[in-house]
Amino acid sequence: MKCPRCAGRTRKMRVKSVQVDRCAKCFGTWFDADEMRVLKDREKRGEYRWIDFDLWRDRAKFRAGRQEGLVCPKDGEAMITVRYGRSPVRIDICGRCQGIWMDQGEYAKVIAYLDKKVNSETVGEYLHELREEFVDVFTRRKGVRAELADMAKVVHLLELRFRAEHPKLVEQLERTIRIPGA
Repeated sequence: MKCPRCAGRTRKMRVKSVQVDRCAKCFGTWFDADEMRVLKDREKRGEYRWIDFDLWRDRAKFRAGRQEGLVCPKDGEAMITVRYGRSPVRIDICGRCQGIWMDQGEYAKVIAYLDKKVNSETVGEYLHELREEFVDVFTRRKGVRAELADMAKVVHLLELRFRAEHPKLVEQLERTIRIPGA
């Protein structure tokens, strides 16, 4: 495949068992539809799997940015540069095949953004995310098992955040509530 950024040749390579195309010249990476989500879900023992970094689900969260003039290496469609929510992450997407082009270092920016999101969510925000995950279980966007795993991750992170934000309350609850087997 021809690199949309520098016209170099890409090579197939595996990253965490996901096959992607990487340019040998500029080190940009092409992700076919859904490959970036799968790779993101495997980062940090699945810690980010609940964050639906899905460019096609909630288009209102994405704002079109500068136009780079890139052409999709798969179908020749003009690609659009978008910014995810309020993050500094800008990526190039193809509206036709749903492929994603990331320049060197942009995937690391995505992971840094997700890490910041995990560490800065409040109890209220995690409760909102839990509600969304509950709905996703029934809409089965990724399948019931995957959606339940996402929901379990949110519950775990909610517990950690609650313990961090309300240590005295947790201490009091642990003293007064005796859970069998705990």
